[in-house]
Amino acid sequence: MSSPAEFLELDAREIGYQCGTSEATVVRFCQRTGYHGLSEMKNVLARELAANLISSRVTGRFDRENPVLERVFASWAEALSDTLAGMNRAKIDSIATAIARSERLYLFGAGGSAHIAQIAALNFLGLGFQTVSFVDPIQQHAAAKLATARDVAVAVTYSGNQADLAETLQTARRRKAFCVAITSFQQSLIAKSAHELLLMFIPSETLRGQAGAHRVAQIAVLDSLAVRAAELRTALPAKKPRLKMKVTNTKVLMKGLR
Repeated sequence: MSSPAEFLELDAREIGYQCGTSEATVVRFCQRTGYHGLSEMKNVLARELAANLISSRVTGRFDRENPVLERVFASWAEALSDTLAGMNRAKIDSIATAIARSERLYLFGAGGSAHIAQIAALNFLGLGFQTVSFVDPIQQHAAAKLATARDVAVAVTYSGNQADLAETLQTARRRKAFCVAITSFQQSLIAKSAHELLLMFIPSETLRGQAGAHRVAQIAVLDSLAVRAAELRTALPAKKPRLKMKVTNTKVLMKGLR
């Protein structure tokens, strides 16, 4: 195979033939690298090729014209557009429903994404959700140890491969909390530690490492979850107050009956 695009056109039998192996071996290879099969691997590769193609075209055009303002805004708009196009609406509703029904929401992040998590925490708090968020990895891990089956834990990160953050999310998951990962890489440590995954599609070359594009996409996804969770919570039946049982001294009670 001379290019990734050619790989997309071949089935497992043809790939196996060109690689000198069997169709079953090709499928097992895909599964061992973290995909469900060849089809999922092709889908991920196709999205990455499309994103790189668009990014290189935008970068080349703006490099020639060199208007910095347009360049920055275009990368942000592209990140938002691509993330929206790839977003699973049913999954957003499912996660928002879990947040609406939760007792407490934990928001974790790594690096600059930790501050994005704190901004989101303020939004959730303003909407009436009990929310916990820390920047320090040690504090995050300590908070995760307090999670319960009635809670939701969300981890936000671009690369998704921070070991500390992955351990924090795994801790919350062991505590039976519903865990969500928001990242740009499907096979990352964070993605494998969560019950649900929300993927962001960020142009990798548009601004040569400029962080604003994926930050704005993170904020948009978290704001969407907050607004949807608030909407869903208003539709949920009100929780009935727990009845308090008054314990009476049995000796006093028996004496009064005599």
